[in-house]
Amino acid sequence: CGEVCEENTIVSEVTFGEAASGAAVVQGSFVRAGQTRANMTGPGRFGSGQESREMTLYNSRRRIQRLTTALHLSEHYIDTAQRYFQLALNMQITRGRRAMYVSAACLYIVCRQEKNSVMLIDFTDVLRVSVFKLGATFAKLVNLLNLQLPIVDPSLYIARFAGMLQFGDKTQQVIVDASRLVQRMDRDWIRTGRRPAGICGACLLIAARLHNFRRTQREIIQVVKIADTTLRRRLDELRLTPSGNLSVSDFRGLWLEQSADPPAFTNNRIKARRAMLAQQEHQQQ
Repeated sequence: CGEVCEENTIVSEVTFGEAASGAAVVQGSFVRAGQTRANMTGPGRFGSGQESREMTLYNSRRRIQRLTTALHLSEHYIDTAQRYFQLALNMQITRGRRAMYVSAACLYIVCRQEKNSVMLIDFTDVLRVSVFKLGATFAKLVNLLNLQLPIVDPSLYIARFAGMLQFGDKTQQVIVDASRLVQRMDRDWIRTGRRPAGICGACLLIAARLHNFRRTQREIIQVVKIADTTLRRRLDELRLTPSGNLSVSDFRGLWLEQSADPPAFTNNRIKARRAMLAQQEHQQQ
């Protein structure tokens, strides 16, 4: 009767046809994993034959490649960052956000997992964008992807900043003392809840003075890229600990087992004592 009960247009067999010139051509289209339709090419077809999704992934890979070249990263960062971007695309996280921000955030996630010394502000210098906008995209991406990134260790950036400050043949000695100061700050609760740049700036300034390098606070600020108030605050917090009262020889030869109270706890005690003294003076008057 000619009635078609069932028809499947997608087949796995490869069939060939003959073109007008007599050459053999493959018939049909190849559907990749993740595609929603076959590539449509030929007479009367418009477009490049690629889906919008494929173009998005292709452009994101090109952006990630440019970033890795500018930041001097290895090739395996590209593949890992591209997989994160594809995951974000599948979860529709890229909607309403600039693709360049998402690509940079994916690459920074890989840098954090690999414990690389590249900082988020390095991405903003390359892209010429606000660090707060890029940081917001990064935080949102980490939250939606439910990633558990390792805490940034300030010791990763000590060697990088020390090289920029040009200590000459004593660079390694400055790095050793600065790394020891980072460990001391960690034991005294100064590192907890603080950005690594401020910790590195304070440790490098003290380590430079230990080796008779007259590096000013302005020079440290320009290299580490922090505010002057942040640098002074880290120095004041270290000064209030028992380690701040050690001499140079004692600092290098001794390791204090006891740890100081957290800076927030110490500041609250100082404020409470000042308030109590002010209240006593008011009562005496």
